[in-house]
Amino acid sequence: MGRHERVAALAGEDLAGLEVADLGCGPGRTVRALLAAGPRRVHALDRTSGLDDDVLADARVRSRLADLDEGVPLADGSLDAAVSLNVVEHLASPVDHLVDCHRALAPGGRLVLAHSDWDTALFTSSDDGLTRALVDRFVAAAHGPAPRSDGFMGRKLLGLSDASGACGAPWEVEGVEVWADGHRRFDDGSVAWKVATAVLAAAGDEPALAARAAGWVEDLRALADAGQFLFAVTDVAVVLRRA
Repeated sequence: MGRHERVAALAGEDLAGLEVADLGCGPGRTVRALLAAGPRRVHALDRTSGLDDDVLADARVRSRLADLDEGVPLADGSLDAAVSLNVVEHLASPVDHLVDCHRALAPGGRLVLAHSDWDTALFTSSDDGLTRALVDRFVAAAHGPAPRSDGFMGRKLLGLSDASGACGAPWEVEGVEVWADGHRRFDDGSVAWKVATAVLAAAGDEPALAARAAGWVEDLRALADAGQFLFAVTDVAVVLRRA
């Protein structure tokens, strides 16, 4: 079971007849997992339209363009459950996101707030010092296409729920789940390759480090070819109930 399946399962293993939402859905891997639990409808929200064709073709899916910095564009109390995976680090106000999720959920509704904690990224390499320097640079930089990031966000989720309560949107913490899925592949398009590519990009404004980073990526590829490579990152999911 991967990250998306775990998060969907925390939203509820039986969602029959319920209205649920994936906030920041991307290509729809979490949406696909939510559909397996039998909801009446899944609202798939993101800034751009990138859902896989099979997900978009499901009659229960409602795809909607949404800038989550401007709030969740759904009616008050209209959702029974929602998931927000690797979203809040990219928002101007993560607390406002939780407050608006609280508004959109019906009383007793569940929010699964989940995030990778990028500072914990683990790469097998031949140079541990270089790996540490690159991961530190990656965590400090705005990685990927988004202008904001927080490489320590996973460990901050409980604090966000408290801050939401202080703003008049209280939550009951039902549980906290932490895991790290292992990935041994390093071919183009694999999870480890995607993260390593982002690490490489983050080093780009430091010429000396960037020159070493290119060789680092080739080292990871060689280790993977030899069957000695491992990548993992800690994921944190906080399961919240609307009070």
